[in-house]
Amino acid sequence: MCAVIAALAAFSLSTAAQAQTYTPATMSTLQLATVDPNFQFARREESAVLPTVAEADSVAKVNSEPVPTLTSPWWLDDLFSHRSSEVADGQRWQLDDLIWLSIKHSPYVQSILIDPQIQDARALETLGEFDPATFVESIFNDTSDPVGNTLITGTANRLNEHLWENRSGVRGKGMRGGEGEFYQEFLFKDNNSDFFSPRNQADTTMVLRYTQPLMRGAGLAYNRSSYVVATLSASQTRQEAERKLQSHTLTITNAYWNLFAARAQYKQVTRGMQNLVRMREQLAQRSDIDSLRSQLLRADQALATQRANLAAANSQIVAAEAELRAAVAAPQLLGDRRKPILPETIPADFRAVISLQTELGAALNDHPEIQQVREALKSSRVRLQVAEQELRPTLDLVLESYVRGLNGNFDAAKSFGDQFSTGAPSYSAGLSYSRPYRGKAAKGVLQERRLELRRELLQLEQTLLDVGAKVESAVAAVDAAFVALESAVQATLTNLHELEYLKARYENSFLDPTSTSILIDQRLAAEIRLIESENEWVRAQVDHMIAIANLRYETGAILRAFGS
Repeated sequence: MCAVIAALAAFSLSTAAQAQTYTPATMSTLQLATVDPNFQFARREESAVLPTVAEADSVAKVNSEPVPTLTSPWWLDDLFSHRSSEVADGQRWQLDDLIWLSIKHSPYVQSILIDPQIQDARALETLGEFDPATFVESIFNDTSDPVGNTLITGTANRLNEHLWENRSGVRGKGMRGGEGEFYQEFLFKDNNSDFFSPRNQADTTMVLRYTQPLMRGAGLAYNRSSYVVATLSASQTRQEAERKLQSHTLTITNAYWNLFAARAQYKQVTRGMQNLVRMREQLAQRSDIDSLRSQLLRADQALATQRANLAAANSQIVAAEAELRAAVAAPQLLGDRRKPILPETIPADFRAVISLQTELGAALNDHPEIQQVREALKSSRVRLQVAEQELRPTLDLVLESYVRGLNGNFDAAKSFGDQFSTGAPSYSAGLSYSRPYRGKAAKGVLQERRLELRRELLQLEQTLLDVGAKVESAVAAVDAAFVALESAVQATLTNLHELEYLKARYENSFLDPTSTSILIDQRLAAEIRLIESENEWVRAQVDHMIAIANLRYETGAILRAFGS
């Protein structure tokens, strides 16, 4: 099996494991073929001593053999070498470091994390109805009413009365539906009736009143339903925030690997152009011997094409860095935009074992969209339970007790004392029953809640199907990306061997002078193909890592892959 490039360990590998260098011993534990020690692709340079035709033929035979695993193509050495000239001016970043910096600094991330807090506050609001409330009331009434009955006032034809009502106490509702009230009342009253006695009355009453629903409106579940529904809504918002956060993580991941690809391709094109320039110079020097004017023109055309590719790679570097800075929004990145961002995470070099059933199980437990629908389903069930209880008749237990004192001359203190020392407490107890005729409103609400629950069940079923399809597609994409990576590795090695073979044939063309012109054309084409295949290799590396990240996103575990 053809191998693949050094890099970021997929799935649940730790950051330390991502950055380690694989030795032949560790590669054997992964059941991977080790790189041929005689083949130093990472160190490939323009050789001063080219192989002979016979040696070139023997190298070409490698193409028919299985391609070994490569752990360090030359551009990885250039990108990650700490001796690079870019290190002094640039900033090296691991992918997971950028992701956690974005969670800390990104305004977008901070905004989506506020939404669940808002919903939590709204859930807390629903508990406000269970908070006991103290109250104080003071009302003064001065009335002058005509009378039509001498038994009201005696001799006076109008009733002139002064009444000052004062109440203070506490009232509240319990979580099981009961409503209670406890207060002390002071009434100061006087009028002109001949029968009013004693004069200047101070009437005091201490009242305890409690009403407990026994059927409709009773129970902890019914009375806490608003809080439970609000809490489930807050949980849905948290799942939505997590979905957005994972999408943001995927955006950073894509930008990071695109930056890696652009920088690698920039180095590949630069090195390829240097080889083309040297070849063009050789052709110009031998223009009087065996090279044709058309071959010089083709070399110039190839150089022009590569200059355009170099400009495109530079543009991609600028775009990827700009996207990373905007997505991460960390001061370390925004402080000096002139400093290049240098990827420090290496792409993966092995084929991870992926089980579709395992990935589907992970998605079932972790995917935010599935969790959202589940919370909505719970909320619909709570509403249905409330609607079912609304069909029940109202049956309330009503209890009340009070003590009372009465004295003249506005002696409120003596009346207050008499409440506890004179007479006995008064009390009342009873039941209150009511039932709507036909109950159309409650039945309509119940039918609505049942339909809502049915809708949520169907949405859950469809979400499971959609997520399952996406996970299955993502698993297939990872496999396809790895196969493409293997193909790109093999194509690059084939082009490399072919180029070395053609160089050897060209340097020994005196053995077959009639083929010199053909060899020049073939060598020029091989140089271009090598640049293109190296570009495709890097693109395949990046596509492989993006496919892995997308699989983690589709299972809802992309943040966990980076250490959450």
